Amino acid sequence: MAQAYGMTRSRKSFFAKTSSYMFLLFWLFVTLFPIFWMVSTSFKPPQEWFAWPPIWIPVEPTINNYEEILAIGPGGTGSENTKLAGAQQVLTAILPIRDSLIVAIISSTIAVVLGSFLAYTISRYQTGGKRYPYILLMIRMMPPIVIAVPVLAYFSLPWWRGALHDNYLGLILPYVLITLPYAVWLMLSFMHEIPRELENAARMMGAGRILVMRKVIIPLIRPGLAVTFIFTFILNWSEFLLAYTLAGQKLVTVTVQLSQYEAADVGRLYGPQAAFGTIAIIPLIILGFMIQKHLVTGFSFGMVRK
Repeated sequence: MAQAYGMTRSRKSFFAKTSSYMFLLFWLFVTLFPIFWMVSTSFKPPQEWFAWPPIWIPVEPTINNYEEILAIGPGGTGSENTKLAGAQQVLTAILPIRDSLIVAIISSTIAVVLGSFLAYTISRYQTGGKRYPYILLMIRMMPPIVIAVPVLAYFSLPWWRGALHDNYLGLILPYVLITLPYAVWLMLSFMHEIPRELENAARMMGAGRILVMRKVIIPLIRPGLAVTFIFTFILNWSEFLLAYTLAGQKLVTVTVQLSQYEAADVGRLYGPQAAFGTIAIIPLIILGFMIQKHLVTGFSFGMVRK
């Protein structure tokens, strides 16, 4: 009887593990397939972009799409049919990536620093009361269009003289505003996990609040800082509406550039668009590898409890 019960339990356990692995494999396929399709399309010639049935692997692979976006094709400006919306020539891939890196890194750093201090005050001193975190979350839930038009009108006022329109500062400030609530909520979960006894012990030894933050709090929340930074960075890197509304001429981000690959005779230029998208994900991959140790710790932080 006991042996039959053990066999039944073993079969259920095997079935549960198999189902979990199958689901994870399916989810991995769903997650990675768009990346595979984008990389594959970046090496396809135009006749394979719209082929049916779809061509999974390029039959005639080419690097012309990368030459188009890097402006290293014939004449140094790309082919004749490669035009941007608004009758502009294809920009190089370097400038949009540079602009996106500057805006995303600075705005993410500011949001994480401010969010960490704000999360600490909420966790330890209940700043703003119990509803204050939810009020911050309501700001994050607002669609970007709600602030895009008012901010554009405000930046266009005469006394600014164009100081905030279509430049880094004018895009960094709104990015910090929309990602700060997200940073606060992420860091708040990490702050709650730090025992207050450690802070009390440090203060009993004569350490002030700033020293406690430097020597006790910050070393313990480094994984949380890494997780919060990379998620905030991804939000800023992939944001389109504010970048399109508040910039797009002198300052061109990756998302704005991706929307501009069109030609009058062909339509959407899927090959150059996919090539540029492939190049655009490289900084995210590099950043992930650079802080992967902290990411693993940060994702598991607080999951194992006594």
